[in-house]
Amino acid sequence: ADRGRKEGGGRRDEDSTLQKIATVYRFALRTNPIFTKSFTSGFIASLGNLTSQLIAPQGNQGAIAWRNVVSFGAFGFCITGPITHYLYEILEKAIPPSSKFCALKRLGIDRLVFAPPYLLVFFFVVALAEGCSVAEAIQRVRLVYWAALKMNWRIWTITQYINFRYVPKEYRVLIANVVSFLWNIYLAAKR
Repeated sequence: ADRGRKEGGGRRDEDSTLQKIATVYRFALRTNPIFTKSFTSGFIASLGNLTSQLIAPQGNQGAIAWRNVVSFGAFGFCITGPITHYLYEILEKAIPPSSKFCALKRLGIDRLVFAPPYLLVFFFVVALAEGCSVAEAIQRVRLVYWAALKMNWRIWTITQYINFRYVPKEYRVLIANVVSFLWNIYLAAKR
């Protein structure tokens, strides 16, 4: 009987911890939304890159390329977090929730106007941050951009539709970050 209580108590402790984390996150979103979203984006981008290196080591006999981990994180913190925060804000104002086909209109802008240049900037800036020359960064973009953009459209179209249709705007960057963990593993492997 005591064992059952201990196991059940452990579950309540886990629930309590998750509730506390959620409460702190909601508070951070209210008091400092851009920093919170930027930090979350940077952390998850770094974690995705690190996970990619652990799953499929490249070069250097499996040593972690920490510069790459930091490059992904810096891009997430400095660019992805703030840009997606403002993108969602702009789309919310430009296409109000009450407008007909709201989610589809937002999705069209996100997928066709935002995603292509964002992905191009991602590959170029991260290549520079990882130590590539401008010529090498351009070459990397040429090698991987089109295939990555097509994969982006496959993965992110349904994700963003769900995000625009069902997720409150303050949580859209978080939801995108959760999917982004897997996406960053793909991108890290693609480079």
